[in-house]
Amino acid sequence: MSINAVNSQDQSKNNISASKAYENPKGVMGKDDFLKLLVTQLKYQDPLKPLDNDKFIQENTMFSQLEQMTNTNTQLKDLSKRLTGNDKGSAVNYLGKYIATGSQSINLNSSGASPIAYNLPENAHVSASIINSDGKNIANIDLGVQNAGTQTFKWNGKDSNGNYASYGTYSVRLNAQDSSGKNIPIERNAGKVISVQFKNGSATLVTDSGSQIDIKDVDSVFGG
Repeated sequence: MSINAVNSQDQSKNNISASKAYENPKGVMGKDDFLKLLVTQLKYQDPLKPLDNDKFIQENTMFSQLEQMTNTNTQLKDLSKRLTGNDKGSAVNYLGKYIATGSQSINLNSSGASPIAYNLPENAHVSASIINSDGKNIANIDLGVQNAGTQTFKWNGKDSNGNYASYGTYSVRLNAQDSSGKNIPIERNAGKVISVQFKNGSATLVTDSGSQIDIKDVDSVFGG
């Protein structure tokens, strides 16, 4: 038998031994697994054919990159935990403050229409228009003169003919004018935060109008 044939058989035995010496039952390669595999490879390499320098450097580079990625993932997890904690602290700071989301949608169901809260910067004459999903104006409602501050509007569910509208989602268009008839801006869906609830890792702000608003949907904070 030639020397090359013997070396080939020995190398095959070494590969089998290395494979048995290190097994990864989970099928997931971590940095510790990678290091164990590299050590096992060095242990069972053919003495007559040591690991090529370039290949050794390449595998060490791969190990270094894997370690950096592992450390980065760990740091990101730690940062995520800290941010979650900060979110809770930030949510508590909303207590007693007025918030707005800019949302104009209301839901009409068997319990009636969900209320819309809004904030007036000054005394104004306010009117509301109800728009259905087809973009059609089905009701115009005169809310009269209202004082500055947070106000609440709850639609009775009827159209301009006095008929009850179908259940579903509608849009509310609010209009406010001062004593001279000039339009003034309205902060929609505003309300004073009276409590904070934490659900599924997210903070929900409960306002004095009964609205429950996810903290991520808040557009502005004022007053308080």
